[in-house]
Amino acid sequence: MAGNGGEIRVHPVGVFEQPLESEEEAGLPVLLLRDEAGREFHLPIGSCDGLAIHLALTQQHVSRPLTHDLALRLLEKLSGQLQRVVIDAYSEEGCHATLSISTPRGPQLLEARAGDGVALALRADLPVFITEEVYARARGPSNSL
Repeated sequence: MAGNGGEIRVHPVGVFEQPLESEEEAGLPVLLLRDEAGREFHLPIGSCDGLAIHLALTQQHVSRPLTHDLALRLLEKLSGQLQRVVIDAYSEEGCHATLSISTPRGPQLLEARAGDGVALALRADLPVFITEEVYARARGPSNSL
């Protein structure tokens, strides 16, 4: 279950509308993640990320590449490759992930929104990891961040 340094491998299951808790949160997308033990939790994400993740999970193709497709193509053209996505932090503004990228200049780390990281990982056919700390907070009393 645990990956490197207290990380848990999780699988994106689907994107859903957030339950109506307040007017400002109404309809915001939530990504449902499940770990290998079957435990689930919700990760709030942006609308564009939600659409990109939904399209990747349902294997729908669009006629023109989306931003996440373009990002992976740019990496490839520049001889880089996405290696790993770890959801490793959250703040008042939302969840964050670290993207590990191999480049001709050596390994690079890039901070991204968690939804962008998941969308990229799905398109690159990579697993997604979450740190034990973020996982514990996500599994808190409300079962969401």
